[in-house]
Amino acid sequence: MGEYFIEPSLDPRKDHVLYRDEEHLVVYLGTQEGGEDVDVNSYLIVSGGRGMLIDPGGYKIFSKVLANVSKYIDPRDIEYVYICHQDPDVAGSLPLWKEVTNSKIIVHWLWTRFLPHFGFEDANSITHQLSDDGETIHFGATTLEFIPAHFLHSPGHFTIYDHRSRFLFTGDIGIAILDEPYIVVENMERHIQAMRPIHERLMPTSAAIKLWLNRVRYLDIEAILPQHGAIIPRQHVKRFFDFLENLKVGVDTMR
Repeated sequence: MGEYFIEPSLDPRKDHVLYRDEEHLVVYLGTQEGGEDVDVNSYLIVSGGRGMLIDPGGYKIFSKVLANVSKYIDPRDIEYVYICHQDPDVAGSLPLWKEVTNSKIIVHWLWTRFLPHFGFEDANSITHQLSDDGETIHFGATTLEFIPAHFLHSPGHFTIYDHRSRFLFTGDIGIAILDEPYIVVENMERHIQAMRPIHERLMPTSAAIKLWLNRVRYLDIEAILPQHGAIIPRQHVKRFFDFLENLKVGVDTMR
């Protein structure tokens, strides 16, 4: 049985172990800085001695992320780097990670053609491409389920369910614009107000949200870990899903 360390008192500027058992580790990498930049929540999974970096962030935070990753695993043992979509806040540091690891980039097939713009001459050789239907990958001591979340807000977007920790990594679903950084939601009603405007702006249609909700509601979820904003712990997951189900977004709001 593993241990969870998800408390509102966690400092968003520091790295924190969120889950640990004898074979498996999930780490938040301390990537929120505050200020005018778009903050990113980057995560590390270490399982059976193998590493996966989730949404590593842009060029500016590379040195901090690398230093924090190195506390938990030799970067040369990172097998995969996952990017949920192509935006620079998620993927801007990819060329630097290829300098220090031999990892493959897990990405929807659509974004492979964009990787030459990051300096990768033969993108096919350094990617593990996901089909539209997603995939299940056995990784170390866990199973990672890549669940389609297309158009939320990217046409090639996936959420990742880690069967060992029961964390759902949701990329741009559940993101929020925070007045002051925090990494674990305590007041859900206040946090909903921080999520609402950016979801209304970035998500194209509530139909896509409902398709995703139908795929994930059956899961046993200990926490939702988005790419921006804050982690939503178990006690608020149902409220989060209810919020999304009744939200009008994108074209639904146009007159």
